[in-house]
Amino acid sequence: MAELAVAMAVVACMGAAPAHAGGLDGQQARALKDVLQPLVSLLTVLYIVRIPMTWFPAIDFSKLPWAIIWAPTEPLLAVTRKTIPKVSGVDVSPIVVVGLLSFLSEILLGQQGLLSLWIAQNAVLP
Repeated sequence: MAELAVAMAVVACMGAAPAHAGGLDGQQARALKDVLQPLVSLLTVLYIVRIPMTWFPAIDFSKLPWAIIWAPTEPLLAVTRKTIPKVSGVDVSPIVVVGLLSFLSEILLGQQGLLSLWIAQNAVLP
């Protein structure tokens, strides 16, 4: 679910019209960045914790305390596993997702990211 929220926010940001045409203004872009930054960071941490969890397939991850990490990460990992096969019996899908989240974070939220540039371009000077 969280991945869907991030994807929807990205699509909304990418398809936004210029601020003068009724699209995102500087404050809205700042609010979007303030929401996305901790969300992407939290997801990255969850997927990093998920990497060693793949080493123990015999554990039932649908039970607490494992379900706290398993439930929000499994939907995207299930899709990624269909695309990327195991390498020598090791599930590398969490590593791929961490890489994609890092890329997404840098492209959108980094110092030269799209949202950062949008905020700087539409900053209201006092």
